[in-house]
Amino acid sequence: MEKEYMLEKERLKELYSYQILDTDPELELDEITQLASLICGLPIALIGLVDKDRQWFKSTFGIAVSEIPRKEAFCHRLISEDLELLEIENTHADERFKNDPVVAAALHIQFYAGVPLKSPAGHVLGTLCVMDTQPNKLSEDQKKGLLLLAKKATDFLNTRRTLRDQKMHIDLSASRLKQIMDNVPGVVFQIRIASNLDFSFDFLSKGIEDVHPDIEQQCVVENPIKFIDYIHPEDKKEFLQTVEKAANTLSSYKFTFRIVWPNGQTKWFKLRASPKKIDNEIILWFGTLLDVSGIMEYESILEQITFDISHVIRNPLTNLQGLSTVLKNEDKLSECDLRNYAEMISIVIEELDIFTRKLDQFYQLKIADHQARI
Repeated sequence: MEKEYMLEKERLKELYSYQILDTDPELELDEITQLASLICGLPIALIGLVDKDRQWFKSTFGIAVSEIPRKEAFCHRLISEDLELLEIENTHADERFKNDPVVAAALHIQFYAGVPLKSPAGHVLGTLCVMDTQPNKLSEDQKKGLLLLAKKATDFLNTRRTLRDQKMHIDLSASRLKQIMDNVPGVVFQIRIASNLDFSFDFLSKGIEDVHPDIEQQCVVENPIKFIDYIHPEDKKEFLQTVEKAANTLSSYKFTFRIVWPNGQTKWFKLRASPKKIDNEIILWFGTLLDVSGIMEYESILEQITFDISHVIRNPLTNLQGLSTVLKNEDKLSECDLRNYAEMISIVIEELDIFTRKLDQFYQLKIADHQARI
């Protein structure tokens, strides 16, 4: 009993893995039951799956029934016994079945022939069966036809499960990839650009909402052209021109532009994209959009430092050079002259010291700012 219980538990587990119980009819299986009826010359054909307490019919032909209690089904012998085909020529005359409710019901089923639908692991999931309201008998060719149709039904069920599992795996992988992309710094996107420069996003990461406080990911996906409204007016024209040029030449695209936030702060962004033409009308662009405000700020700072070095430092250095020339040309220097020159040199040194201190303070502030952004 324990062995039978474990086998039934495994059988049900595999049946449930198909996720087919209580699903809608499917044309491929309906065609199989219709063919079974035609080949066997019988009015009724069913594909039934055996659940814990019922036999549920995935496909029916010639009868309107959705399920029956498992204990009333003929198929229980196909599960408990290793049969290739079960044929009952006259249920009223068969001691095993003459008292079954299906036999005694209003339809008065008197003939039954069923073939098990076996999983790859060998478990009987259900049956393909044909029935009649009078005694009958299948020919050998009809039996072969029923066996072939049962194999087709089983193949369909297995393919259906494989495709569903693959879709679930793909959906899961896509979901994980989206989670990764949504957490990557900046924006990752795939966009379609038509010949008339119409945009449509295939994918747009959540990072787009960091570009501007008023931007919502879904709104940009639904209306991509809306994004252009956020670009600084002075950069917008060049942006559209360069996009059109890159689309026409299928060249890699790079463009740096500004976006002004509501608080007046200007943010710099660099757009990079690589094109792939799918047809004469559509170009796919895969790209990224990164906030480069920090880089632009540091470039500006470096320019200021260069200016300071070339102008602020030049003045004290010129003064030192002038003092040096004077000292070289002086034959005799009194103590008073030396004191005056020493004081001048001290002033120059103090100017340089003040400037270098300011530079050091500036660097420390920038280092602290950089670490805060990490």
